[in-house]
Parts: sequence; C-alpha cells; structure tokens
Amino acid sequence: MAPPVPSLPRRAMREFEFAGYRIPAGTAININPLYTHFMPDVWPEPDRFDPQRFELEASRGRHKFAYVPFGGGAHMCLGLNFAYMQAKCFSWHFFNTVRVSIAPDYLPEWRMWPIPFPRDGLSVTLTPV
Repeated sequence: MAPPVPSLPRRAMREFEFAGYRIPAGTAININPLYTHFMPDVWPEPDRFDPQRFELEASRGRHKFAYVPFGGGAHMCLGLNFAYMQAKCFSWHFFNTVRVSIAPDYLPEWRMWPIPFPRDGLSVTLTPV
C-alpha cells in the first residue's frame, strides 16, 4: 500500500488541472504517490488492503496513472519488471514455508523517507508451515 518511492519530480509538458488547481505548462511539480494512492475519490476504502481493486472490472474508468508505485509513462523505473518478478518469487517461496501473523490490534507507524520503513521494525510472528 505504501509506494517504494515517496516522491516523483516531473515537469508539466502541457497545462492541466488537478484537484481544482490549474497547472501551467513547464511547471515543476512533485507527485506524491502516498497521497494519490490514498485519494478517497479514486480508491474506495483507501486505507483497506484490497488486491481486488486492481481487477479489470474494478479498474475500469480509473486513470491509468492513479497507481504509480514505480512512476509512469516515459519515466518509469528501470527496475520495475525486476522488482515485480523479485516480489513474486520471494512471496511464493516465503508463504510456502511460513505463516505470518501480527497482533490483531497492531497498526504500524511508517517512516516514509527515503523509502517506506516501519518505525518499530514491524514485529511479526513466523510459524513454519
């Protein structure tokens, strides 16, 4: 839910409007995925982990850059495909060998810079499968 990069510096190539603000062409802007990934007008229940929100039907009508954990367009992260493959391989091996649990009332506090990291180290319990 927290993007790996908290800030994406860009320059507006043409004038556009965002959240009621007119942004002139040539303006230096900074995209904050942590904000855009939790916008309630884009994401129903933005604080809830819901992988199904990325299914085709749920994504229909959503702007293609509403979710940009690795940037978007011509400036996407070069490591995007490697990161996705690494995450899938790690997850498959990890979740086939252990069960992960946390305390039911646990709410992590995140340090967001330079990359997201739980302030308390994210205390979990691992149980062999």
